[in-house]
Amino acid sequence: MSLLKQVSENAAMSKIQNKAKDELLKGLVTGDISHRFEVIREYTRSFGGRKIVGNTASTIFFFPWIIAGLLFVGVSFLILFSPDSEAPIFLSCCTFGAGSIAAMIGFSGVRGSVGEMVNPEDYEKYEATVYFNRRERYLTEVKVVLDATDDDLIGDITFLNEITLSKKSEIFCKYRPGSDGAVRPDFNDFIISHGNVSIQLDGHTYLKDKKRIAIAKEWSEKLGVKIREPLVWHSHN
Repeated sequence: MSLLKQVSENAAMSKIQNKAKDELLKGLVTGDISHRFEVIREYTRSFGGRKIVGNTASTIFFFPWIIAGLLFVGVSFLILFSPDSEAPIFLSCCTFGAGSIAAMIGFSGVRGSVGEMVNPEDYEKYEATVYFNRRERYLTEVKVVLDATDDDLIGDITFLNEITLSKKSEIFCKYRPGSDGAVRPDFNDFIISHGNVSIQLDGHTYLKDKKRIAIAKEWSEKLGVKIREPLVWHSHN
């Protein structure tokens, strides 16, 4: 492909993308989103805030480390300075070292959990939605802030990712194996990528190869894009 043709295509795609984006943004602001924008995926996330249950559990977990550490340090001094002690100095050093490490771990954990309760990170809750405009072949992931410590952030709209689908766009499955003992299941996330931009379409837990291929074909037909070869990308994150 010549450079001129590539620049021309990129300009045309950018024009389509901006037009669709402006139309969706207007709909989000007014609350009247056009029927041309189909909701593909929705999810809600939150971060920050005062995590009382988690921080309390962390404090309870680490507090015994402090007690045990201080006891070991105290025992090491008894071994070292008690006139009746027959234990070798080496044992005193080992006990002191182990106690000091345990106490530092405990103090660090407790300080962190108490600090988060006293001075928590700013809270934010948001909803993210993946929209698809079939006519413009426009796919985007939009974040809307629902609640936040800073009232000025509530209602903020952010376009996280945008793709104008083309022959360069591909469907693939990001596979993350579960943990031993089925504590955490397998995850199969179906993602569309275009260059360095990726948007997740949906997610499943346990899937056999036949079902995984069938889901990929459904998305391929719906969005009009190809399936990557190989379909599955193994991730350990």
